[in-house]
Amino acid sequence: MRISIIVLVLLLVGCKSPKKDYDLTFFKWNIHDSYYLKFNSSDTLYCVDSYGFKEETSFAILNKEEKERIEEALGTLVFPKDDTYESPVDDGETNAFVLKNGEESKKLKIHGFSGPKQFWLFGETLERIKLSHEFTKMNKNIDLKEINEMVIMKIPPPIIDTLQ
Repeated sequence: MRISIIVLVLLLVGCKSPKKDYDLTFFKWNIHDSYYLKFNSSDTLYCVDSYGFKEETSFAILNKEEKERIEEALGTLVFPKDDTYESPVDDGETNAFVLKNGEESKKLKIHGFSGPKQFWLFGETLERIKLSHEFTKMNKNIDLKEINEMVIMKIPPPIIDTLQ
């Protein structure tokens, strides 16, 4: 009987739900800031400062509570069906999120305080975490192609006047 109880306890302890591996890229742009944050379920938070057309990569180590706060928020965020919410006014702030979990990828771009409030609040949480750390510069390229497709405006081709 004792062996059966021990085996049952070991099975229950070993049957924890698998931990999700998140890969989040966050982008914030306004007149004062332009940066990306990259979080991938480790204790490292990468920052790519792109203000002024530069790209400086740095990192900071998150404490356990910050890491858990980010993971908890990522587990509860509900991405809307539409992936872009923009106000008609060009100034303001833009936040963009690309969340990958395995093969699944979710995207959202919000501008001018339009879009789901939970994403504005999550962006503020990420900014507070960023501001609470001193980042160390590094020479590492962070792949930003997917999020840049959402946030960088494509320059239209020049119009050629063929009537001359």
